[in-house]
Amino acid sequence: MRYLGFILFLFTTLLFGQTPKYTPDGFRVAREGYRFVFPRDHGNHPDFKTEWWYVTGHLINKANGDRYGYQLTFFRQASPKNNWRGNSSWQSDQIYMAHAAITNEREGSFVHEEKLNRGGILANSKIGDLDVFNESWFLKRIPNGEFHLQMGIKNMNLLLELNPLTSLVTFGNKGVSKKGDDPTASSHYLTYPRMQSEGSMRLSDGSSIDVEGLSWMDHEISSNQLGSNQSGWDWAGIQLNNGDSIMFYRLRLADATQDRNSVAYYVDNRGKIFKTTEDFRIKVLSNWTSLITKVEYPSRIELVIEKDVYIIEPTLKDQELNSKRSGGLSYWEGSCRVKDPGGQVIGNAYLELTGYTRKK
Repeated sequence: MRYLGFILFLFTTLLFGQTPKYTPDGFRVAREGYRFVFPRDHGNHPDFKTEWWYVTGHLINKANGDRYGYQLTFFRQASPKNNWRGNSSWQSDQIYMAHAAITNEREGSFVHEEKLNRGGILANSKIGDLDVFNESWFLKRIPNGEFHLQMGIKNMNLLLELNPLTSLVTFGNKGVSKKGDDPTASSHYLTYPRMQSEGSMRLSDGSSIDVEGLSWMDHEISSNQLGSNQSGWDWAGIQLNNGDSIMFYRLRLADATQDRNSVAYYVDNRGKIFKTTEDFRIKVLSNWTSLITKVEYPSRIELVIEKDVYIIEPTLKDQELNSKRSGGLSYWEGSCRVKDPGGQVIGNAYLELTGYTRKK
């Protein structure tokens, strides 16, 4: 049956030249023409295979100005229901993984943690609105339009209220963000690029501080992302001091060249995309090698978008998340400063570097 489904998938694509509605294993494909309705589309989309809700931010201690970065990501991954056997009440075709990290710039420390649970009592997400949790970590939308999150790492804890400063951004063409030449390699990609953030943080020494800052929130809905010829991606969410934001993703092919589906977006302070371009490149200025995984990552990069030049520098070199519970997945994800070519700080960013372990 799977083989027959795959043949039908290819036949439909070749005959009609259109993106198929479903993947060979029965999950919906992100297609043009989808009508977004909110708050429904903030929530779970169980007919898609993969979904994640992702928040990063730059915070300061209100009392003394100390700076922190944070990341909280919830992943939902489904498997075809016909792969499951039996009728146990614990049976679930949904797996939930969550990653959280905090960067303390003054101390030069980076802590991270992960959670992995099947859908049910310990982890789940709501259909119809944003309310996702994995054990004690959660991200949810409040009826007044705010978003609340909580995460705890070891003996640290962060509780935040997030208020969007822009309208919601939909990246891609006609609601579809292409990630490869395969017609199913696409997602619905929703973002709040600037969110006023305020709350409290318990530090590792047991003290509690009040924090405020700016966050970025992504929500991607997909059934297939990378193609077989792609090795990984470089992504950044950039918040410039002038109120504009930049998002780019560079999809890397197996030979380390840039996939033609890579793209960069400029978003203004209202949440309107005012420039979309594939004319950008990344030059690696320095590298960093993990002492734990021995993986080498770009550490300081030059981003050139058409004629604009940005230098992206980590606030701490070691911001690698090496996941032991989720199959040994390791990637670099961390807070960065953005500078102009003269060295002037012009913004902040979160940079994500994946797939570098494949070079080993």
